[in-house]
Amino acid sequence: MTNFREFLDYCMSFYNPYNGLYPIDGLTREELALATLNYLDLIASCDGDMTWGEGDSLDRERVRDILIETRSHNQAFEDLIIREGLTA
Repeated sequence: MTNFREFLDYCMSFYNPYNGLYPIDGLTREELALATLNYLDLIASCDGDMTWGEGDSLDRERVRDILIETRSHNQAFEDLIIREGLTA
């Protein structure tokens, strides 16, 4: 991959909720972009333990894992808000 947009296009071709090979329900390009930025931040802080693979399938799968984990944390937080009666 040569740029951010190209990597997002590549990931969307796999995870697009409408016609992706492995669709992720409700996925937006913005959500995927944020997961990608989080992955790049993680790589930058890993002191070489994790490296950018030039946008290969491992990079794509790691971004997917971050996306799924983020959604899980967000859902848990929303559930807590509702359970505690903190909604308006």
